[in-house]
Amino acid sequence: MAAQMLALESGERKSDPDLVTFGVLTLAVSLVVAFGALFGAWLSLRSGTRVWPPKGVTIENYYGTTLSLTMFFGVFAAEWASWSVKKAERAQAIAAYLLLIVLGLSFINLLSYVVHVSHFGPATHPYGAVFFAFNILMGASVAMAVAAAIVAFTRYLGAQVSAREPALARSAAWLWHAATVGWLVMYTAIYVVK
Repeated sequence: MAAQMLALESGERKSDPDLVTFGVLTLAVSLVVAFGALFGAWLSLRSGTRVWPPKGVTIENYYGTTLSLTMFFGVFAAEWASWSVKKAERAQAIAAYLLLIVLGLSFINLLSYVVHVSHFGPATHPYGAVFFAFNILMGASVAMAVAAAIVAFTRYLGAQVSAREPALARSAAWLWHAATVGWLVMYTAIYVVK
């Protein structure tokens, strides 16, 4: 009986999923630290001012609740997408990524509307400066999470992300989770602590 010949491994360079994973985790931790620093600035300015928020500033809790629901639905969509990639459920992965991208773009749209109807600017008072800093950082972090979801989705469609190599799908979910933690910090500062 002849022994089966083993095929040699391909000499083609394989992608390094650890590099993507570490890069996304570094970005995620940096976002959480930036939101924590803004929260500290918010509390510091709040404790040094008698009237907070300043007169004439009204923040609608309706917008905060809607934005929160959008972010939390995005967490479920990100986990659904990651799970679908690991289980090789193509139709579910496509649906989850499309939902995640739509939720992210919807969040950015409503966040920009909240900034537009605020009727004050960053130079108006310290409240405005930190309020706008929070909103700009939040919009940028969700935009990065949406971009990561788009990259993971297109690579999944091109079979570069699969059940055998799900690192990019998992990394896109982690970035969304970091943006959600940032939103919780921002929501606490603007809508809870006020």
